Amino acid sequence: MPSNRFEALMHGYPRPFFPVLADFAGAWLSRVAHRAIGPLRRQPVRTETPATAERTGGHVHLVGAGPGDPELLTRKAARAIGAADVVLHDQLVSAEVLALVPANAQRIDVGKKGYGRCCNQADINALMVGLARAGRRVVRLKAGDPLMFGRLEEEIDALQTAGVSFDVIPGISAAQGAAASLGVPLTRRRSARRFQAITGHATARRLPDDFDWSGLTDPKAVTAVYMPKATIVALCRELMARGLPAGHPVTAVFNATRADEEIIAANLGSLPRRLAECGTQGPCIVLVGVAAARRPAALAAARAGVAG
Repeated sequence: MPSNRFEALMHGYPRPFFPVLADFAGAWLSRVAHRAIGPLRRQPVRTETPATAERTGGHVHLVGAGPGDPELLTRKAARAIGAADVVLHDQLVSAEVLALVPANAQRIDVGKKGYGRCCNQADINALMVGLARAGRRVVRLKAGDPLMFGRLEEEIDALQTAGVSFDVIPGISAAQGAAASLGVPLTRRRSARRFQAITGHATARRLPDDFDWSGLTDPKAVTAVYMPKATIVALCRELMARGLPAGHPVTAVFNATRADEEIIAANLGSLPRRLAECGTQGPCIVLVGVAAARRPAALAAARAGVAG
C-alpha cells in the first residue's frame, strides 16, 4: 500500500515513469538535506534561480485542450502535446485529445472532480516543478481554456516561485464550443450586448456568495454557467426571484463538441427538472439567455460542410 500522499498519487503508473520519479525524489531530497545542513555551516541556503532551471532544459506548457473535439485544438497546443515527455491532464480532457499524446510520453491523470476525491493542487504544482527541474518537457493539459476557471494563477505562481520556464497556450472555451454547436452567437447586436461567465461551483454545494445579481439578471446579457449541476436549482430560483421571468431562455449542453454531445433546450422555470430527468453524465455548461431554436439548422449546416 502507498505509504504517503506522493506515493499514493503515483501508485499504479507504468514502470517507465519511475526514472522520472527518481529524478524528482532525488532533487527533493537534495534540497531537504541542503536546507538541514545549511545553518550548521553558517551559509545561506541556496535556492534555484530561473537561470538554473533553464539549464536543465525543462519547460512547462499550460495548455487548453478545448471542449473535446480534437479538431478545435490550436496548432500551438497540438505541437506542445506532440513534443511532450510528460502530460499532466484533467479528467475532463477528451479521449480523442489524449490520443494525440505520443506513445513514449507519460500520461498522468491529475484531474479534479467537483465535490469528490481529487488530486490536491499542491501535488500538481509539485509535480510540474519537479518534472521540469528534472529536464522534462511537461504539458499541463486542461479542458477548455485554462484561463477560464482553471486555477491557472496558482500554477503560474508555483512555477514562477520555483524559477521554472513556462508558457500559456489558450484553448477554445466550453462556452464557445457549446455556442458553435448550437449555431448561435454569445452576443447579439440589439438583444445581448454583454457576455459573462460564472461558476456555479462553491463549497458545500452552495452558490458563491459574491455574485453580482444585478448583472446576472440583466435580460440583455448572456451568462455561461460553468460547473452548474450541483447548484442549478438555487441559481434558477434566485434569478427568477430577482427579476428574470420563468420563461427566460436557457440551454444546457453536455459534452460540448463531442460525439456524445447532448442539448437540453429549456427555460429558467423548467431547467432544473429537465436536468434531473436527463441523467446525462459528463461536463455540462448552461447558457442563460440562449435559445437552442437554431440547433436543427446548425446540424444541417455541419453535415453539409462534412459532406462537402
